[in-house]
Amino acid sequence: MTETKENLEKRFEEFLAADRKRDEALEKRIAALEVQINQQSDKEKTEESPKYPKRIMRLSELVKLGYTKEYLMKQYRIRGQKFARKQDPTRRNSPIIFDTELFEKQQQRQQEIENRQIRRG
Repeated sequence: MTETKENLEKRFEEFLAADRKRDEALEKRIAALEVQINQQSDKEKTEESPKYPKRIMRLSELVKLGYTKEYLMKQYRIRGQKFARKQDPTRRNSPIIFDTELFEKQQQRQQEIENRQIRRG
């Protein structure tokens, strides 16, 4: 009976030792993943290069960047917006100019609103 008790205790100690090794390996993997995540988030922060080459751009320049004219005109016509206006409001054919920084913020806000409206579940 004492031999079985000793065997059980020995097996229990081996089990605990193996469990500790597994825990240490998991902790190392978790630490490595945290470092990797932090590096990736730092890289994303530094890679935030400007999407637009200039702060103030004409409608035609934004069309060249890939926006549709219809979309830009819709954004220009939104009541109360502060990012687009005519260069000279007194001239009928004056070019429409966009403050790209404010325009980008408006697009992000609009995206957040659309994401909240998506039905979940």
